[in-house]
Amino acid sequence: MSSDLTLSPVPAAPRAPSYVGPATPVVLAVAVATGVVLGVVDLWWSTEHPSAWSSVANSCAGWAACAFALGAVLRVDTLRAAVAAVVMLAVAVEAYYAAEVVLWGSDRWILTSPVATEWLVLAGVSGAIYGSAGAWAAGRSSVRAIVGLAVGVSLLLGDALNVARRGALGEEPRVLVVLALLMLAASLRRPWVTIPALVLSLPLSLVVAAAFASTGVAM
Repeated sequence: MSSDLTLSPVPAAPRAPSYVGPATPVVLAVAVATGVVLGVVDLWWSTEHPSAWSSVANSCAGWAACAFALGAVLRVDTLRAAVAAVVMLAVAVEAYYAAEVVLWGSDRWILTSPVATEWLVLAGVSGAIYGSAGAWAAGRSSVRAIVGLAVGVSLLLGDALNVARRGALGEEPRVLVVLALLMLAASLRRPWVTIPALVLSLPLSLVVAAAFASTGVAM
């Protein structure tokens, strides 16, 4: 007995994206908004209320730490965290100088000046490195979390060593150390990450200090 019935193929379920977290447009929007706030607030803080804290906030290490924080808070994959951090820092650079034009009446050429260009290059490099490190630090993999957290902590400790090496024994090195300790404290819910990251950050901080000293990039 024959049958004309045929089985129709079952449609395949759509594949879930390989990443988690908010959608890419949301990530980029957050990066842009954060960059504008960072640039404008940094200019206002460093000029209107100068202090050791504002000095650190207005440094390469301070901005790189912001890239780390963004990568950790977004809870997205490493690539998007790195891109978001680069976008945030690049926007912050231009927002900083745009605010200087508006608030101080500086010439608009400063937006494309060599100094601004240098900061944009630093935004690309530090954003890619520390945005990725922040994503690793907040990720599920313990090994990546240890490495990512150690990279973030060594940034601050390394800059503190470099500032102290130059004879600037004011409050700035202490502020950098406090920020490093706060970064470690934020990970205490996973002590198996915090302790190894602290140990790893110590030799890495020497590498960071040497990099700051050799390139002249510091506070």
